[in-house]
Amino acid sequence: MIKVIKRRGTIEDFNPDKIKGTLQKATIDAGYTVEEKKDILDEVYSNITQKLGGKEKIDTETIRGCLLTELDKCEPYIVKSVRRFDRKYKSR
Repeated sequence: MIKVIKRRGTIEDFNPDKIKGTLQKATIDAGYTVEEKKDILDEVYSNITQKLGGKEKIDTETIRGCLLTELDKCEPYIVKSVRRFDRKYKSR
């Protein structure tokens, strides 16, 4: 099981549902339905989990970087939504 190192130093088990939730929320915030972008979201999710697959520990910033990189490749409007959320709620 992959361990995730949070920004404040705590460690928890990797939960792939959190990535799916982020992708779905960003899609809706960008003005799409999840059904409209299902194929793209599935591809992004698959690519991220493949990149993380061989690691024992990973920090949240690396996961976020993978998410943004994969979204940038195919859906710039959705990635803008993720960045907007981060600026508004997570002070990034």
